[in-house]
Amino acid sequence: MNFNKQIKNLWSIPSYRIRLLFFVVLGASAILGSLLTRDQYWQDILSNFAVTFIAVGLIDFIWDLLGGEPMETNMNHAFVEVNNKIDSINQTMGVIADLNNYQIGMERIWSTRREWEKDSRDGLAIWKKRVCHASQVDIVSNTFYTRWANDDDFWNDLIDALNRGTKFRLLIYNPTSELLQLRSENEGDTKIGETSQMKMEIHSTLEKISKNRKKLGKEAEKNLEIRFNSKFYQLAQIIRADKQILVAIYLSKTSGSPSPTFQVAGPDSAYFKTYSQQFDVLWENGDEITDNEFAKVL
Repeated sequence: MNFNKQIKNLWSIPSYRIRLLFFVVLGASAILGSLLTRDQYWQDILSNFAVTFIAVGLIDFIWDLLGGEPMETNMNHAFVEVNNKIDSINQTMGVIADLNNYQIGMERIWSTRREWEKDSRDGLAIWKKRVCHASQVDIVSNTFYTRWANDDDFWNDLIDALNRGTKFRLLIYNPTSELLQLRSENEGDTKIGETSQMKMEIHSTLEKISKNRKKLGKEAEKNLEIRFNSKFYQLAQIIRADKQILVAIYLSKTSGSPSPTFQVAGPDSAYFKTYSQQFDVLWENGDEITDNEFAKVL
């Protein structure tokens, strides 16, 4: 056992030092009093007190030195734990206050898009239903292929929604733009020959759209709008379904799966307005895809 370390640990506790000094002072005072008094009765009483005080202090110190932890040590650890919990609560309350006072509108947060996809309450399956039951849907996506356009069940539900009157706007990268090439290189995207996987996914998305548009009624065709983004680097996937928005932040040098993802409620919250405006900016600067352009791309 390291007695020097144990002594330093014990002596570092203020209340423990005070208690030991208290016994020492009382013992020394009793000894001094017994030496100064001439009355044998008081000499005996003070001597007994001195022995008791010094013995108690010495025994307590030796016990603690041999491994018995003083009450103050336990209390000190307990207070540290309590303070840590109070700090944690204060931080949590601060976040809650921000969400409330500034009306951010944050509903849910996931560390990655992959974690969001698996969520049974607000994950991918739930959002597909929300999209197909919404009145207005706006989406910004790199390719909109993985887990969306490649899902035939989703397209069947979406076509039904469009025929019922759902307005659906989709903005994806122009497959021939330098922006897509930049994002593809940023992700370390795989290639087949000179064609990147992202470019192939966009072509596949457009094929799905072209195929499923034929199932729309004449009026319903106007409810499906597709535009290309050739001007602005997209920093997030944005999916707006009526009064809810899902945002997945794109990270550098990685695909979309590790993207931090959060869900926002609207329409009056700060984040809902921010990302709604971001969609509007990108959409207004996007290029409409005509039937002839569809044919060129396909």
